[in-house]
Amino acid sequence: MQYITKHYSEAEPLSLVEKNILKEIEKHGMRPEQCIWGTSVCSDEVNNSLDGMSRHFAAPGPFRFGGISGIPFTGKTGFRAFASHIPDDGGAVIVFGPHIGISKNGTAGELMREGQAESSTCCGSLVAGLESVKAGNVLMISHDDYQQGQVNKLLIENYEDIKKADNQILKITDIAYHQIKRELTDIVSACIENLGNSPLLLIGGIVINTDADQEDFFEIRDISVFNS
Repeated sequence: MQYITKHYSEAEPLSLVEKNILKEIEKHGMRPEQCIWGTSVCSDEVNNSLDGMSRHFAAPGPFRFGGISGIPFTGKTGFRAFASHIPDDGGAVIVFGPHIGISKNGTAGELMREGQAESSTCCGSLVAGLESVKAGNVLMISHDDYQQGQVNKLLIENYEDIKKADNQILKITDIAYHQIKRELTDIVSACIENLGNSPLLLIGGIVINTDADQEDFFEIRDISVFNS
């Protein structure tokens, strides 16, 4: 765990984070079994470690807002659909944030995946974007690679800060976090009427993926409540 808390001092194992999220839901007068839940995290299958929380909520879940890097590419249409699924007299919860791999040797931005002999990048989208921007390769935003084009655009816009960072992988993860939070909050604010009187809890943080034989972690950074 020390190799994780070195970079993310407030990170906790997902099994503990799950309990804390349930307490937070109940603290706001909501009952998990009467809530649907969604995520805005990267499409990478390593993030399926979050899916175990579905057993506490109504409906199969989670509703997936995030594309690669975790940006909520489903947009307003996706949120309106999600809101229309809220149980009568129920509420909703969305867990959001980017992810980062941290291997057992403490290297940020990579991990050992199940069945592989060599480590691979994580978040692959953010790392690929960073390498592309460093090389001066501008990926045009096109219909067949739209999401990565948006990721690259975000990194280009923040490249001066990235260059100054002691650890660029940690920096791009932080940049992605603020972008996801900003976009998701804007979407909710624009579509607040679709919630009716139903409460919504947004829980933001960093998903920390570890080697395949280790438990993943999560560092909670922000909690916001709408219609409380």
